[in-house]
Amino acid sequence: MSLADDYDVDVTFYHRDGTIFVDTRAGAPEDLLALLDGLGLDRHGAADDVWHQVPDAMDEIAMKTLADRAAPLLARAGFRVDIDAGLFGGTAYRAALADQAARRPPPPPAAQARRAR
Repeated sequence: MSLADDYDVDVTFYHRDGTIFVDTRAGAPEDLLALLDGLGLDRHGAADDVWHQVPDAMDEIAMKTLADRAAPLLARAGFRVDIDAGLFGGTAYRAALADQAARRPPPPPAAQARRAR
């Protein structure tokens, strides 16, 4: 069982021992694992356990930037994501939130009328 299972999410990002780990649920679908691979994370495994982590050659800023960019992309792809508060909230995150807000459809007219009352 992974931390993602414990937190009841598809993916969880956490910082430990000088690197950032990305745990997925036990038995995560290959499309999720491939997406994490494509985002630049290194896949690791032992027995039936699979996890990703940022490449060892990255410095602290690059690691946090990678996590900061990956989390909103995973959420936009429909995955439930948990991320340590210390890793999240940088420039890439704010840009992703602005992009999501710009793409959000306007509320239906009935909802606007209820708010006006």
